[in-house]
Amino acid sequence: MTRAVLAGAVLAAAAVAVRAAGDVRVVATVHPSGGITDSTQVRLVVQVEGGSIPEVSTPRLPAMTNLRVGAGPSTSRNSSYSFVNGRVDSSNTLTMTYVLLPEGPGPAEIPSFDVVVGGDTFRTQPIRFTVQAGRSGSPGAAAPRGRPSEDDEEDADEGANVDVFLEARVSPREVWVGEPATLEVAIYAAAPVVGFSGLELPPLTGLWSDDVPVDANRDRRSETIGGRAYTVYPVVRKLLIPTRSGKIRVEPFLGQIQVRRSSRDPFRSLFSLGDHINILRKTRAIDIAAKPLPEAGRPPEFEGAVGTYRLKLAAAPGAVAVGDAVAIRATVEGRGSLQGVPPPRLGVAPELKTYEPKVVEDERGSTDRTAARKTWEWIVVPVRPGDFKLPGATFAYFDPAAGRYEVVSHDLPVLTVRRGEGPVEVGAARAEVQAAAKDIAFLKRRDGPLRETREPLVRRPAFLALFAVPWALVPIGIWWGRRRERLLTDTGFARSRRAARAAARRLAKASAKEGAGAFHEDVARALVEYVADRENRSAAGLTYEEVETLLASKGVEEGLRRRYRSCLERCDFARFVPDAPSAASRADVAAEARGIIAALEAAW
Repeated sequence: MTRAVLAGAVLAAAAVAVRAAGDVRVVATVHPSGGITDSTQVRLVVQVEGGSIPEVSTPRLPAMTNLRVGAGPSTSRNSSYSFVNGRVDSSNTLTMTYVLLPEGPGPAEIPSFDVVVGGDTFRTQPIRFTVQAGRSGSPGAAAPRGRPSEDDEEDADEGANVDVFLEARVSPREVWVGEPATLEVAIYAAAPVVGFSGLELPPLTGLWSDDVPVDANRDRRSETIGGRAYTVYPVVRKLLIPTRSGKIRVEPFLGQIQVRRSSRDPFRSLFSLGDHINILRKTRAIDIAAKPLPEAGRPPEFEGAVGTYRLKLAAAPGAVAVGDAVAIRATVEGRGSLQGVPPPRLGVAPELKTYEPKVVEDERGSTDRTAARKTWEWIVVPVRPGDFKLPGATFAYFDPAAGRYEVVSHDLPVLTVRRGEGPVEVGAARAEVQAAAKDIAFLKRRDGPLRETREPLVRRPAFLALFAVPWALVPIGIWWGRRRERLLTDTGFARSRRAARAAARRLAKASAKEGAGAFHEDVARALVEYVADRENRSAAGLTYEEVETLLASKGVEEGLRRRYRSCLERCDFARFVPDAPSAASRADVAAEARGIIAALEAAW
C-alpha cells in the first residue's frame, strides 16, 4: 500500500510528463509559405511540442543566404490537457518566432540548426525558397482597394494588398561635384498609418550627407497619383553632396510601416478598432549624375566651394599698441555647402604676426538647408609701431547656375599701431605661458659618490615573487571558466552538482511546514528528487525498485540503500496512516534524511 501511494499520490502527475518527454518534436517553418518578396517580412517559427517540455535553449541561427535577422526571437507557450481512459494526457507547445528580412531577389536558404531541449539536441531541416522582386516605390497603376477577404490563406503576406508605399526623391538629379541635392524619403498612404520604424539607410557611397530635420505629422501633405489620393508623410530628408564625378546610385531604403487594417468584426469597425499589421516597403534605386568641375578658368584661390556666396570682412579694434591683438573676421554666406571648405585666403603683412584661423560661427538655414553661413577669425599682433594696411581676404567658388568660377575679395582699413610702454611680448596676445627662466636649483652639494641606502624595491624577493602569482592563478582560472561553461551548457552536469544543495533547501522548507502530512511529503520528495537530479532525469515515475536499482548501479552499499528506503516508507506511513506519530519525531526524520543525503553524496 505504501509503495503504491508513493508512486501514485506523490509522483502521478509527473509520470505523465516523463511518458511524453520522449515524444518531443521540433519543427522549423517559415511564413508566409509562398509569394515571398524582398519587401516581405519572413517569420521563422520554431515549435517545440511534447507532453512535457524541459528547459529549451535559444537557438543560434547560422549564416543564412539572402536573409538576415530583423528581430526576435519572441517566445510563447501553449498547454492543453485531455482525459483518456481515466488517464491525464498533456500537450505543450513552445513557439519561438524570428523576423527575417530578405536582402534582395533570388534564392534564399536557412541552413539546419540545433535546438537543445533538456540536454537533448534536435536538428531542424534546411529551408529553401525563392525571393521575388517586391513592390518598391509608387505603384504603376491604382493599387487594390480594401482588405483581404476571409478566404485568403492565413499565412499569406498581409501587407501585399495594402495601398501604402515608400518613395525616395532627389532634386535635382543632375548636379556638379560639390553641389548639394535634396533627398526626401516619404510614406505615401491610402490606408491609415499608425506608426513607422526601422528605416534602414543604405550606404551612400560617393556622397557626403547631412541630415535635415523633419516632422512627419507637421510636414505631411496630399498628392494624387494615378487618380488615387495619398497622404504623404516625409520621414527622412538629407542633403546629398557628390564627392566624385560620374553616375552615383542611391540604393533603396527599407522601412517597416504599421498600418491599421479594417476589422472583420462590425462592432469593432464601428468604433475604429481595426487590427494593426506591420508591412515592409522599400524605395526604388535613384541615380545621380555628378558632373566634374571644369579645369578651364579655375583660379588658384579655389578650394572646392560650390554655390553662390558673398564675403564680408571686418577688423577690430582700429588702433592698438605694439603687442596687442587685433581680430580679423571673415564671413562667407550664400547657398551651397561650406562643410570642409577652408577659410578665405588672408594676405601677408610683414609688420604683423598672424596666427592660424579658427571657426567661430557655422550655421545653416532652419527652413532652407542649402543656405549656409560660416565665419573664421584670425588673431594678428603688430610687432612695431606705425600705420599699416591690414591684409585683405580672397574667396573663390564655382557657381553651378552660371557654370563658371567666381572670385570675391574684400579690403580692410589702415591699422594705427602706437608704441607700447613695456617690452613687446607677442606670445601674451594669445594667452601663451612662457617660462621666465630655465635653471636648476640644487638641493645639496655632493661631497662623494651617490649610493643606495637599501635594496631597490624591484630587486627584493617579495616583489619578484608577486610576478609568479598571476601565473599560478592561470590554471585555476581556466578550470573555473570551463566548469562554469559546463554548468551553463550541460544541464545534466549542473543538476548533478547542485543536487545536494537543492535537497538541503527542500528539507529546510519542509521543517518550516506546520502540518505533519505536508512535512513528511516534502521530506519524501526531497529524497526522490535528489536521486533524480544526480541522474539528470525527472522524478516522475521513480518507484522504490527503480531508485534502488539506480543506487546499486552507482555502487551504494546495501545498508545505505535500506536506510534510504526505510526513510521513504516512514514518511509515507506518517502521511497516510491516521494514527501516525505526531510531530515529535519530525526532527529525527529530518536529521535522518540529511544524513542519508550526505552519505549518498560521499558514496556517489
